[in-house]
Amino acid sequence: MKCWKYRNDMPQVPVRLIGKISVEEWALVDSGATYCVVHPMIARMMELKFIDEKQDGSGGKKSIIADVANIGLEIDDFKEKIDVVCIREEYYPVKAHKVIIGRNFMNKYRIILDGEQICIENKEKLCLKS
Repeated sequence: MKCWKYRNDMPQVPVRLIGKISVEEWALVDSGATYCVVHPMIARMMELKFIDEKQDGSGGKKSIIADVANIGLEIDDFKEKIDVVCIREEYYPVKAHKVIIGRNFMNKYRIILDGEQICIENKEKLCLKS
């Protein structure tokens, strides 16, 4: 199990995003987010190739358009190839985090948010302990 103290009173973890170019950033872990999200500026830096487009509501608001790319995402030793959405700049909230870890990554692991720290553990290791 790996743990990080909250940053600015929020569950954030250091991530490495791997596209054509890799980027390291702090990401907010958000159990309310269906997908992992990257800001358009980061998508441009990574030279992402978009494979799909989604139209969806964001935070219960009107529909927005987001592009989808498949990238490598690493949080310490936890590594996945995963789809991320890139919300178009005109829709991206000004104060939103530049990287958000959503349930499409979180559901692959056991993640504990306790108000002071966030801990991540492989589900396979849990099965071996039982």
